[in-house]
Amino acid sequence: MTELMNITTPQTLSAAAIQQYRRDGYLHIPRALSQDEIREFLADAQDQLDRHEKISWDEEGNGNVMDWVAEPEAKSAAMRRLALHPGITGIAEKLAGQPLRMFKSELLRKRSPGGTRTPLHIDAPAFPVSGAALTAWVALVDVPVERGCMSFVPGSQDWPQGMDLSFDPFESRPELQWWPRVTVPLRAGDCTFHDARLVHMAGANETDTARISLATVYMDAAATYHPDADQPYQDEVNGIEPGQPFDTDRYPRVGSSI
Repeated sequence: MTELMNITTPQTLSAAAIQQYRRDGYLHIPRALSQDEIREFLADAQDQLDRHEKISWDEEGNGNVMDWVAEPEAKSAAMRRLALHPGITGIAEKLAGQPLRMFKSELLRKRSPGGTRTPLHIDAPAFPVSGAALTAWVALVDVPVERGCMSFVPGSQDWPQGMDLSFDPFESRPELQWWPRVTVPLRAGDCTFHDARLVHMAGANETDTARISLATVYMDAAATYHPDADQPYQDEVNGIEPGQPFDTDRYPRVGSSI
């Protein structure tokens, strides 16, 4: 009972936390999962990564950035429960201030040792989605700084109207190189949320334990499909024509909207 009382829920999320997210573009949520949930989800994640992993290399092709599994929620009931977790998705809706759908999720493993740095980037250009999106990044193991935790550039989500977004945030806004960055270590079961337009990165894994997490992207419930030639995730969208809403079972409503 004590553990459940300590878990952060949509009901215990403070107005100050919501305000912080909307100002800074990210928020750390401690204890989003119970210990039983962590054990179940970690075991399932390790099994999926061992059976279905894909590998991402750094830009020079010399180092492993991370291993990953696309659409893990379609491969097991456990990962679907995590991607659609009512506590996490309920918080996402409160932060966004509107109903949401799940767009996609990925299991991520930064190897130990040798998982290299994930460079500063923004997510929005990769998503063929109209409207806002945010990512919940759930740690399934402890992620101290040395294990490759996330760093964020607070406030960098507030791009001027009409400015093109790019994968390289400094291409459009070189002054961001001098903005402060905040590094956020996580305990297993913690979660961060970040706006799809926020500049962020992850460090290298310098420990003897793999960094394992689930990243799930949630989008406006009324979002429509807007593909672009440079968007890597448009190939994963099936059965929806450009301009149509994502109102299929593949993109379920989440949180309190269901």
